[in-house]
Amino acid sequence: MATQGRSIAPLRSLTLDLPPSCIEFCPAHPEYFIVGTYNLQKEEDESAVQVPLEDEEQQQTKKHVQNRNGSLVIFQLTATAEITHVQTVLYPSAILDLHFHPLWETKGSVIAVVSSTGTLSFFKFSVSDGSPTSLEEINTHRPLGDDEGILFLSCAWHPHIPSLLAVTTSDYQVYILHVDAAWNVSQARAEPVMTHTLEAWTVAFSPSMPRKPNSAMADSSTRDLEVFPIYSGGDDSKLLVTCCAYNSAQVGGFDDLIETPYPAITIKGHGAGVTAILPLGSLLSEGSSVVLTGSYDDHIRVYSINDQVRDMPPYGPRLLAEQNLQGGVWRLRLVKLETGHQQRWAAMILASCMHAGSRMLQVAGNTDTGLCEIKVLGRFEEHKSMNYGSDFQPGSEVGGGKLRCVSTSFYDRLLCLWDYEHDEHLYT
Repeated sequence: MATQGRSIAPLRSLTLDLPPSCIEFCPAHPEYFIVGTYNLQKEEDESAVQVPLEDEEQQQTKKHVQNRNGSLVIFQLTATAEITHVQTVLYPSAILDLHFHPLWETKGSVIAVVSSTGTLSFFKFSVSDGSPTSLEEINTHRPLGDDEGILFLSCAWHPHIPSLLAVTTSDYQVYILHVDAAWNVSQARAEPVMTHTLEAWTVAFSPSMPRKPNSAMADSSTRDLEVFPIYSGGDDSKLLVTCCAYNSAQVGGFDDLIETPYPAITIKGHGAGVTAILPLGSLLSEGSSVVLTGSYDDHIRVYSINDQVRDMPPYGPRLLAEQNLQGGVWRLRLVKLETGHQQRWAAMILASCMHAGSRMLQVAGNTDTGLCEIKVLGRFEEHKSMNYGSDFQPGSEVGGGKLRCVSTSFYDRLLCLWDYEHDEHLYT
């Protein structure tokens, strides 16, 4: 495939102490971002090795248990494009994913962190005049038990129900957890909501508002039920989707808070593991949702999935577009989405593409016909090893000008700051 998109040069680069696995800007304080790190500790009888995230299955087959640790590293980004180290919080396990709570206006700047030993931690990020900026641990849980051999591979907050958090595991499962006001955690459902046949790499909730239940749940007390789709991707090359019903009235009781009235639907078509999922919501005229996926097979794909029809499970997946990005698509980050322009929608996407570096993409489609196209706008290829994490500074996507981005790479422990020049509107 011919190289596409303009090449982007770095503004700043620095080397971290440990290999970076994930990164996110703080939505409440967008001049700060946090990097999670993943380190395989040196064995007494062998040299130090950093294990790529995708090799976890092979590593678990070794007879001895390997020790991993990590850290949370806070940086401040100045208006003059300087990067200042603020704080490093050491963590006893390797960190695989982290996400700030989406409802930070009411919940505060709290970040969820999942690790290589099945722990889930909450940290409070504080910025105030007269006091040092700090990241302080609220508490740490083992919500699925004490088996340290099970890794939490990813997590995702529900965008509209502040008490729900999904996690995926190295033993193929997808769970939804309930988080109370004191940041205590319990399983919202005793059983997983979805199960893969290999590692469950990623999970995502639909961005659409939950809806009232359909007739399949007529025997339940429907007053408090909220129904929503959830998606997961696994090393088995499958994208799974199912609908969940959350009953807030059951909180504090003995019954499950989550019902799954239908079996999960399997969506095939990926040539390798599904490592990234980005649902854009109901953008098509018939009510179908647009869902983007990334895979180890170097492709980004755009699907239409009918997950919003009452009285029926998700069905009718349709592949709208796909494109080779020249590297495994590990993460997808929505920069901005525009709709309602002459039956068209368009999204700007930041993709972390492992050995190919970062890509800035435009994905655009027609709401009536479903026709869709993917365009590579820019390429950041300064990284010489696996780009597992990239993010953009909140606010820099508004209007036209410079979209400020930070990306990382694993083996060389490189962190880079770069800008992408963009127009105010995506439509051309």
